[in-house]
Amino acid sequence: MKALDELMRSVRDMAEEDAASADAPVDLLLYAPCPVKLVVKDGIDRIAADHARRGRELTVHIPMGCTSVDPYDPIYRESDPDRLPGVIGSIGFGDFWRREFVSRHVRAGLFAAAPAAPLSPLHEKAGLLDPRGHYTLYGVTPYLFLADTRRLGGLPVPQAWEDVLHPRYKGELIMCGDGDDMADAVILNVYKEFGMDGLRALAANCKGFMHSSSMVKSAGSGDESAGAVYIIPAFFAETVTRPAHLRVVWPRDGAASSPLYFLAKKSERERLAEVIAFFGDGFAGIDSAAWFAPMAASAAARLPPEARLKWVGWDWIEDNDVTERRDTLNALFRDMVRKATCA
Repeated sequence: MKALDELMRSVRDMAEEDAASADAPVDLLLYAPCPVKLVVKDGIDRIAADHARRGRELTVHIPMGCTSVDPYDPIYRESDPDRLPGVIGSIGFGDFWRREFVSRHVRAGLFAAAPAAPLSPLHEKAGLLDPRGHYTLYGVTPYLFLADTRRLGGLPVPQAWEDVLHPRYKGELIMCGDGDDMADAVILNVYKEFGMDGLRALAANCKGFMHSSSMVKSAGSGDESAGAVYIIPAFFAETVTRPAHLRVVWPRDGAASSPLYFLAKKSERERLAEVIAFFGDGFAGIDSAAWFAPMAASAAARLPPEARLKWVGWDWIEDNDVTERRDTLNALFRDMVRKATCA
């Protein structure tokens, strides 16, 4: 637990040193998951240093704050493709999935996917390969259940997403969420599969929201704010020491998966080949990245045999402005939880 706290603190502290300017395009703009951000940055820095030794400057911007405002935040609105980074890497269904950006740049064919070969069987089974060949999902944040069997008492440990919608868990779920952040993949997948009734059922069972790092301190404790079931990222559930009465459950219908992805300009594929290659075996070679289900097949065996991923689907994304839908549903869900806990 102490090591996890120190890791998160290091990432926050490094944000204060982040003084990038968005006046000129960079070769790589990368928003990486906080738990692996430092080691990812180290890997990219080694590639940049190697380029420098060969007299080829590689410009990189990796914001180090987990929730900090970044000068590149508005870049999705850029109309000139030449001013976009050569490679854009990000997490979740944020700005680079917005209809505005997709219509202007993605559907125009500016980017070409570069999936690992061979691809992880987890990615293949979940359908994470973009059939239109634009986005590359180099990993995902899988959301699992962390269940306190002692607190559940006679209640069964949930095994699937439908289970956590059952009213027997009313007031016993803790949802991953901090500030404006939300487990977007959970909300979108529940909405797609169970509709608004499913979201209402999930909200009715929620006791509240917690940041992932707070969840691992709360789970299994006797605190008043603790819950019986936590919807939590795999990294946090699997990398901390757990008492015997805490169980990690990979939902049998798949862990709701939030994308870790990159968009690589076709025109820069050759020049930035080493950067692009890092998202394959380079990322998969990071020990802690195993809990982000890397796309390279070499990493699949490091996950438990019951691991499955649930993806909202490329056709659904194509038919919806997924970022707008996410923002709307997140706000509705928060309001539903507020009303349920005040009732």
